[in-house]
Amino acid sequence: MFKLKQWKRREKFDQEYNILVSTNPNSAYAESFRKIPIDIKYSSIDKEPRVIQVTSSVAGEHKTTTAVNLAAVYVELGHKVIMVDCDLRKPKVHRAVELLNDDGLTSYLIDKIDRSQLIKKTKFNFDVINAGEIVPFPHVILRSDKFKILIKELRGLYDYVILDCPPVLLVTDSLIISEVVDTTIFVINQQTTSKSETKEAITLLKESNANLCGIILSNVSRKISNYGYRYGYRYKYRYYSRKE
Repeated sequence: MFKLKQWKRREKFDQEYNILVSTNPNSAYAESFRKIPIDIKYSSIDKEPRVIQVTSSVAGEHKTTTAVNLAAVYVELGHKVIMVDCDLRKPKVHRAVELLNDDGLTSYLIDKIDRSQLIKKTKFNFDVINAGEIVPFPHVILRSDKFKILIKELRGLYDYVILDCPPVLLVTDSLIISEVVDTTIFVINQQTTSKSETKEAITLLKESNANLCGIILSNVSRKISNYGYRYGYRYKYRYYSRKE
């Protein structure tokens, strides 16, 4: 398992979910995001993960920012990428890519739209499936065969499929989604998230047999910035073994 300090504070961004890899490609923040695909690739010995879940323990841990920037990095590397907003209760991906949250995943899964209306293009050169309208029981449609078939089809159409998923401790959705992905990235806000919350969420993921490949720390303080390699904004990087 790898562990990566991603960037320091959100108020440095131009907007709440800034895709820094595209909007500020020469920044130390963007450079730190570029390390993630390398770690993901080497987290699996036999086969590189291509369907990637990004989640956290609670809200406010910058998982959406991490997910959209990871998508931008894969595009930068020349890959065909799609983002799927699986946070059906509080969707945010559409805000990051500046699209309306209409005709999305829920609309497709409850048969209100067909595949031709589902996938949207973005100015960031990766495709997006919005979350769509709010439905009463998101966990039910995420368990459906139609959702599983959709992810399988996207795997065949794209080099990488990145799923932005809800926090583990708030709803069961991410635990359900972990069954159809290759690997899971776990994001922790170092300033606000407690150790007990983190441990509980990771335990739940492991009990669901999620393939947790790594942890990303966001909003990291100066106190732990003296470990590892250093760049302009106190970036640090470290590998963790699967035993840790």
